Amino acid sequence: MSETPGWKIGALAGLLFAGALTLAAASLPDVLASATAAPSTAALPCNGHVELCDRPFDEIVFAATHNAMATADDGYLWPFQEHAVAWQLNHGVRMLLVDTHYWSDNRDAEAFAARLGPDAAATVRVATNASGPPQPGVYLCHVACALGHTPLNTALGEIRAFLTSHPREVMGVFFQDAASAGDTERAFAESGLLPYVVTHLAGAPWPTLGQMIADGHRLVVFAETGGAPPAWYQHGWDTVQDTRFDVHDPAQFSCALNRGRASNSLFLLNQWVAKLVPDPADAARVNAYDFLLGRARQCMHERGRLPNFIAVNFAEQGDLLRVVDALNGVEAPPGALARK
Repeated sequence: MSETPGWKIGALAGLLFAGALTLAAASLPDVLASATAAPSTAALPCNGHVELCDRPFDEIVFAATHNAMATADDGYLWPFQEHAVAWQLNHGVRMLLVDTHYWSDNRDAEAFAARLGPDAAATVRVATNASGPPQPGVYLCHVACALGHTPLNTALGEIRAFLTSHPREVMGVFFQDAASAGDTERAFAESGLLPYVVTHLAGAPWPTLGQMIADGHRLVVFAETGGAPPAWYQHGWDTVQDTRFDVHDPAQFSCALNRGRASNSLFLLNQWVAKLVPDPADAARVNAYDFLLGRARQCMHERGRLPNFIAVNFAEQGDLLRVVDALNGVEAPPGALARK
């Protein structure tokens, strides 16, 4: 084979270089435009997973915490959770079950102490004396605010901080509400959460997570007793159904209907052992992967619907997030509960 003269190689290289410059010049505006354009949301996750974006809210399972405010981190007597709300949210919890109260006096603490044995009653009275005088306003408390309390505005501020820093997350709050709807609405306004709330009419189809994220309305709010107005403050049992919450032994767990109607679109699975002093060892047992997944699947079979909210004590015990992911058909993101 004959060799190609050097000048032909040089000329060919020059032509190729010139062509590359022309192509680069022609495509430079497109490159700059794509660099400054808004990023595509097509492959962005919803609640940590792309697979969840096209699913309606009522076709997704969410990790939930029972008495989410009553934490050891926050100094509650006989806590139900180890870590504070902010920690729970940052580790994958997406539904908070909390109790609102007015802390007008300590008679509720005294009445509670009267129901207890001498040692437990003495513990309650010590905690009551150490709590300071009752304060005005709305608080998150369990049984009595003297035994542990968080201003509602403080807790809502933590939720707002989470939603602001995690723009592709959807979550909910379910209030056992002793405070009025009006005072609750005021706290939402003062904490800056009103732009995030979801207005949903009972019986209407639920939007997908992707739609909720695109609309910016990413916080679903339920109340056990109250309801609208405001429109976003939904009476929970018009939309949610649940299982018993007063189970004292894991052998008593069942999938029977408790509150709400069997036709309601959302299903709350209450998964904790009810004791005066909640026990992390109980949580480790009933939150364990096989036990929890087995009960969830049994209830799916008996009730004919997905358990949308799986509520537990001591969420860091056991495998709550692994079970949620298994039911959703996804893998847990790094940092989720039980993925340490």
